[in-house]
Amino acid sequence: MNKIIVVNLLAILLCLLPSCEPVENNPELARATPESQGVSSAGITGFLNAVDTSGVELHSFMFIRHGKVIAEGWWEPYSAGSKHIMYSASKTFAATGIGLAVSENRLKPDDKVVSFFPASVPDTLHEYMKEMTVRDLLMMATGQDAEPRRGPNDDWIRAFLMKDPVDEPGTVFRYNNTATFMLSAIVQQVTGETLYNYLRPRIFLPLGMRNIDWDLSSQGINLGMIGLRLHTEDMARFGQLLLQKGNWNGRQLIPETWVVEATTKHIDSHGGNEKMPPETNDWVQGYCYQMWRCRNNGVRLDGLAGQFVLILPDHDAVIALTANARDTQKELDLVWEYLLPAIKGASAIAEDPDAYKAMTEKTSSLKIQPSQVKLSGSPLAEQISGKSIVMEENNYGIQEMVLTFGSDHCLITYKRESGSQSIKAGNNSWSYSDTWLTSLLSAPRTPSPKSRDANYSILQPVIRAAASYGWTDDKTLELTARFVEESIGSESVILRFDEKAGVISVTAERRSQGAGATGGMGPRGIAPAPMKGRVR
Repeated sequence: MNKIIVVNLLAILLCLLPSCEPVENNPELARATPESQGVSSAGITGFLNAVDTSGVELHSFMFIRHGKVIAEGWWEPYSAGSKHIMYSASKTFAATGIGLAVSENRLKPDDKVVSFFPASVPDTLHEYMKEMTVRDLLMMATGQDAEPRRGPNDDWIRAFLMKDPVDEPGTVFRYNNTATFMLSAIVQQVTGETLYNYLRPRIFLPLGMRNIDWDLSSQGINLGMIGLRLHTEDMARFGQLLLQKGNWNGRQLIPETWVVEATTKHIDSHGGNEKMPPETNDWVQGYCYQMWRCRNNGVRLDGLAGQFVLILPDHDAVIALTANARDTQKELDLVWEYLLPAIKGASAIAEDPDAYKAMTEKTSSLKIQPSQVKLSGSPLAEQISGKSIVMEENNYGIQEMVLTFGSDHCLITYKRESGSQSIKAGNNSWSYSDTWLTSLLSAPRTPSPKSRDANYSILQPVIRAAASYGWTDDKTLELTARFVEESIGSESVILRFDEKAGVISVTAERRSQGAGATGGMGPRGIAPAPMKGRVR
């Protein structure tokens, strides 16, 4: 046979292997009106109105019925184009990596954990640790009474193996983040690839998930337990994949048997407000493989502060939510009380143009207010605009600050020995910047290592920031920022000005640190401390 033909045939065969990156043209999920999929637009609007008065801070939601997006929305400054931290919703992807490796005969769920890590096994090993299996990790049943200590530069695998179980593995549910990290490490050990790189051609690319990233440990292992950043539609796609038992556009991306096993209750769980009756507590419905069972015969991906993907097979529905919720049970209750009753049946109901219009108007106007209503300006702004504010020595390393006021914004520039950085703040509204900062005051942080959707190193990736300013009185300026892909909360800095004998002095104080650490390996923000300076 002609050598060129043979080479071409081999190339074709190689591209049929699971590890090849499939070329997908799947930019968006299909959209439809709620009524066409048996759901009431008015019911969805009722959910959004209830969110307004609930005290639950949502950042986004997406509602899929019969495989079509029937409602979606983002609370400004969060947007469809921005990623969101998943926290522990990342864990389900680690379990999926295990399931795929099992299907490729790279391991078995009942393999012993220690068998994968001969280079990290300590000299003495507890008998329970010797018997612990991959399945025990999947169901959060390691038998350890607490998490092993994990320093940023420690061997986390060894730290886990040295933490003696107090109960027989597989018998007691205790939430254990390092157990999930071990799943990620096992995938990497048996495939030679990070969990991210292993999932990329098998899950991420076929689902059309782009521009996502996942934090790495100092050992070069994806954290697994946390650290994944996804767009809301990415979350919804993955939920729909699980609802469809691993099938996507006619391709079986995950074996159906694994999806069924992974979404089945394997152990009794506990959590949430345990004073609540069991029938209303979504944390006592049982634990699967790195997923929780929940009410209404559902299963969910679950991350800190309300990062949820709800998979509801009885209703052929998927609901994705991102949030900064203090009460995540209340967040779920809003779904059960408003969105679930909005589902009227399996088939289409009569279109309701007025209700649909009201719903779309509501979803297009969602917004997190930067802060309470403040003055739009102050006579002092003109005096200080563009002038250097020389700061006394401070913990933030800021030597000078410059506030340049425009008609509808203020450009905040910090000068340090390392250089200058700026953030644009809107006048009582969100304005956006690409910056290296992850805080209004702290110095730029050394970026934590990440697996990224790029075949090259990104040494200093830009960070998406939304900021606002307003005057609380003529001499007090408040700056508020959200680093929308790095944290889930807001951060404010109060600048108090005082003028004596023609000299304007200023005190700058951080009111609150940004909520929601990234879960990366970089240093955390510096503790709040006031700064003092003078306008030059």
